[in-house]
Amino acid sequence: MKGSISKCFAAFALALVCLVQSTQAAPYDPPTWRDSTWDYRSEDSVDIKSEISWWKVGGLGALTLSSFGAAYIFVFSKGWWDDERSHFHFENDFDYALNLDKFGHFAAGVILGESFYEGYRWAGLSEFKSYLFAGVSAMTTHIAIDVKDGYSPKWGFSVFDVLSGTLGGFWPMAERYVPICKYVDLKWSYWINSDEYYNGKSSHAGDAVFTDDYINQTFWASFKPYRLLPAGARKYYPSWLAFAAGLSINENAIHMKAENRHREVYLAFDYDLEAFRPQSRWARTLIKYLNYFKLPAPTIQVYPEFHWYLLYPIKF
Repeated sequence: MKGSISKCFAAFALALVCLVQSTQAAPYDPPTWRDSTWDYRSEDSVDIKSEISWWKVGGLGALTLSSFGAAYIFVFSKGWWDDERSHFHFENDFDYALNLDKFGHFAAGVILGESFYEGYRWAGLSEFKSYLFAGVSAMTTHIAIDVKDGYSPKWGFSVFDVLSGTLGGFWPMAERYVPICKYVDLKWSYWINSDEYYNGKSSHAGDAVFTDDYINQTFWASFKPYRLLPAGARKYYPSWLAFAAGLSINENAIHMKAENRHREVYLAFDYDLEAFRPQSRWARTLIKYLNYFKLPAPTIQVYPEFHWYLLYPIKF
């Protein structure tokens, strides 16, 4: 009980200090920034000219193939059971990891979509075509992965895994063209607090890949109050301060027949890294990628039990 009170007090004190300091030094919109709500994506359309370079297209294709090959050889081959094969079959694993894996496929689709977009834009495609082809490329990647799973005796081709990855691939496009998506960021955090997935009790023992370690992963929706405030009120609110809701699972959730399998819900402070507003495009791109990762922050677990964590996902 004393430990919980100490964590609660420390989290509140840390948040209060940060809030006061940021409010006293509230940022302003620099005149060089064309969008006061920091829509990095709308900047790209004026910063980059659309002129296709075929040697860049070829280089992009070669890099993509080599990256997929390396990922297969060094990461996914051990999780795809190369020594075992089955006839091609479908399987919708709705009970696996209490469906948290669908969020994982979505997050993978987002990163693929962002990466393909940067590649197509660099090669000279227009902004709209780059987003469109990036989403299609992410979908194609997920289809290829699930076709491989379709021949595995332990898995199968999952239509909903592909659908989740496809929606993730088109998420960057939604952030660019759907106004409401500018007020929320989707984030991921990972920290090994439990070895249950790796210790041999998991059904995937020996084939463990960290991307399937859903026990230690949390998926977040981070909301940005600053962007919703009227211009006159923004100076009273720290621009970087956001609030996030997260979803994870407990240790038993990876065991299909275990008892007491449940989801875990978290509420946390968060940091909107876009508030730093770098002016160069490469820096904006870096911030855009970093903002997909939920950094440690004061957090409370609200379901199924109540806990305080000073710097979740680190539990101590």
